[in-house]
Amino acid sequence: MNLLQFASSFGLGLLCLGLTGCQTQTARLGGGYEIATHSTYFSRYSFADEPASPRDSFEFRDPSGKSSIIWPDVYANHCVVEGEYAAFVGNLSYIEPESKTTRPRLFAVKAPELPVDITDEVIWRWSKSTGNDFVQAENRFNSVTVTAKNDRLEIHLQFWSGGILGEGGNSAESGDVELDWKQVAAILRTEKRIGVVEKDLQWHTQYIGIKITS
Repeated sequence: MNLLQFASSFGLGLLCLGLTGCQTQTARLGGGYEIATHSTYFSRYSFADEPASPRDSFEFRDPSGKSSIIWPDVYANHCVVEGEYAAFVGNLSYIEPESKTTRPRLFAVKAPELPVDITDEVIWRWSKSTGNDFVQAENRFNSVTVTAKNDRLEIHLQFWSGGILGEGGNSAESGDVELDWKQVAAILRTEKRIGVVEKDLQWHTQYIGIKITS
């Protein structure tokens, strides 16, 4: 192999790793939803001396067999499917690109429609039910997990420690919310109507986002 052939081959290899990961394994969750595990990938949010790491993406395969990516970077253990609906935790790039970090967000989707970021909606429901201040809770939000429980979603919110959420001095560091799938469907209908189509800064994946301010 001459130098030109080597450079071309190496470049294609990097492109393959950077875009999709050269090796994938797929796990079907039902309803056309799948988890695809990519063996390695390079992220522009990774430092040069960091090794490549595996990545899970959440995908949908329609009846014709065509696959499309719903979200490119998810937590496989926190992807829940019920019929034509799904909820999942995926990494979303911070608004400030110089931070080079991601944050977990809770999404719901009825494929092949765009996923909806329902994180603020869930935080709002928790703050109203517990008497905490929503704005402060949203500012202190750190992470979220979702699991299936008795045909419902059990959502666990985690907040940064410190600070006061409510007038009574409540500085809760975690909270739980349960949603049934009818509530999820209603949230999707509402937020698709009033939300705004946005793009993730790293992957440029489209989703519907909505910002609750009070």
